[in-house]
Amino acid sequence: MSLDTVALVQFDPTLGPADDGTTARLCDRIRETAAEADPDLIVFPELATTGYSIFDQIDACAEPIPGPTTRAIGEAAAAVESHVLVGMAVRDERGVRNSAVWIDRRGAVRARYNKRNPWGDERDVFVPGDDILVLECEGRTLGIQICYDLNFPAQSAAFARDAVDAIINISAWSVPMAGDWDRLLPARALENGAYVFGCNRAGSEGALSFYGHTTAYEPDGSIAKRLDDQSGTLVSQITHETLHDERERNPMRRDRRADQPTTNRVSIGSGGGKH
Repeated sequence: MSLDTVALVQFDPTLGPADDGTTARLCDRIRETAAEADPDLIVFPELATTGYSIFDQIDACAEPIPGPTTRAIGEAAAAVESHVLVGMAVRDERGVRNSAVWIDRRGAVRARYNKRNPWGDERDVFVPGDDILVLECEGRTLGIQICYDLNFPAQSAAFARDAVDAIINISAWSVPMAGDWDRLLPARALENGAYVFGCNRAGSEGALSFYGHTTAYEPDGSIAKRLDDQSGTLVSQITHETLHDERERNPMRRDRRADQPTTNRVSIGSGGGKH
C-alpha cells in the first residue's frame, strides 16, 4: 500500500466545543470524501474540531488524547480505511496545545505535532511545541506544520535535511495575510523539491475572515490544484516520477551543504564620505 492520494478538506467548523455537532460533520466529511475519491489521506485545517477563536473558552474546547473526538474520528477513519490529519486543541501534561493529530487507517492516533510558532493571541492560551514532526508512512516521508510555522525557513530547512516528499500545512489563514499564503507555500515547495499541501479554513468568525484557497503545489512550486474561498475538497496526487524529475531538474538536494554556515559580520562606518 502506498500513500498516493491526498484529499484536503476546506472546512468551516462551528465555533465552540467539538460536541456541538462539529465532530459529526467532520465524520460525515470523512465518509463523503472517501466515497468520492477513495483517498489515502484526508486532511482538515487548523483547529477544525472547534473553530479558531476559542481563546475565551479554551477550557471547554481542549480535549485529551484519547478523547471523544479522536475516538469518533478514528471510527470514521477505520470505516473508510483512510489516514486522517486533523487540527484540534489538545490538553496534555504541559497545558493546552494547538495540535495536528494523525489518525491511521485503523483508527489509532499515531502521531501529534504541536504548533511551534504561535500567532498573536494564541500565545496566551497555547503552549508552543518544541519538535518538528516528520512521518514515514507507506513509502512517503511527510513534514507536518501548522499555519504560522510556514513563515519560518528554519523549519523548512529541517524538513529538507530529512528529505521529505511532501509538506502538509494545516491553517486558519486570514484574508489580510492572503499574499503571504500565496507566496510562502510555493517557496517551501521549491526549496524542498517536495509537494506542498496547504489546507486552509473557509468561512468567518465575527470580524475574522479566512482566506480559503486551499492549494496543492507541485515540487517545482507550480500550482497543481486550488480551491476558492468556499467550503470544498481538493484531491491531489503524490507520484515518485514527479519527485524524481524535479530533483533531476534542480539538484539542490545533492548540492546542499551539511555544515551550518558561520556569520562574518562586517560593520562599515560613514568615514571618508563624499566632499
